[in-house]
Amino acid sequence: MKKLSLLPVAAVVGLLFFQGTTKPEVENYPVHPALAPDMPANIKAIVDQKCYGCHNAESKNEKGKAKLDWDAFEAAKKSKQMATKGKIAEVLEKGDMPPAKFLEMKPEGKLSEAELATLLDWSASKKKGGN
Repeated sequence: MKKLSLLPVAAVVGLLFFQGTTKPEVENYPVHPALAPDMPANIKAIVDQKCYGCHNAESKNEKGKAKLDWDAFEAAKKSKQMATKGKIAEVLEKGDMPPAKFLEMKPEGKLSEAELATLLDWSASKKKGGN
């Protein structure tokens, strides 16, 4: 009977041991971990400022995050990244991003000519690693 009473104590000690092991702290990660480290800094800056708000895993814009989720982009295989970059280039070339409806509400979200050119150069590049 004494041996059975030690079982819950051993379980608690075991749980405390595993909780004591080091885990990465969320605060040690960049704000948007999916956008680092392979994405060039100039692209990351544009994406953070103009794209990420609608195209992330936590976005309320279901359509936007279904079309492109920057949180999943960096974790994807290089082949999927290349395919996604091709789709980004298509949408940018057509002038479909940001959408006109969005720009009516937030004109500051419009891409400048320089930002558009930078994103097009990056998204259309076939260079390994996407840089």
